[in-house]
Amino acid sequence: MTSYRQLATGRRRRGSLGRSASPEPELRIKEFLALLPELVGQQLPGPLGDFRVRGPVFSLVAFYYGEDLRIHYEVWVQRRTNRLEMGLHFEAEPEVNARWLAHYSRYATHILAALGPGVEGEQWTERWTRLHETQTLEPLSAAYAARVAARLVAFVRVLEPLRSVQGAPR
Repeated sequence: MTSYRQLATGRRRRGSLGRSASPEPELRIKEFLALLPELVGQQLPGPLGDFRVRGPVFSLVAFYYGEDLRIHYEVWVQRRTNRLEMGLHFEAEPEVNARWLAHYSRYATHILAALGPGVEGEQWTERWTRLHETQTLEPLSAAYAARVAARLVAFVRVLEPLRSVQGAPR
């Protein structure tokens, strides 16, 4: 696992995210996901830019703050269903996940106003809960990675400050 700050000082990908006259070649899933940490980090100031990264692993990459990997932001490419899912995931014990979902539910009006009506909070499985959205998967390109990163940044800017308010689960 690498912190964004460590990643940003090491590798820089050459090229531009701007549109060119020729279509961009489609990236492999891991190549696409590997672009996200730098793109996200460039847009997050101060402490929000001090995240850690796990992955890409298979078809997902996770961003987290602190030491608890079970609570993280995730981008998941789902080729089989032609969807991309992103959001804040809670993958701790069921009672911990339920407390986090209840906590964020108190801010539902604020979250939906800031992020839009496509954001859902749900207990996905017995052990996984999430605040997320899905979108139709586009061809994997650097330009699409930039749009996905910008959307994930919006999630972080809205949701991360709510993790530290009084009454938040610990």
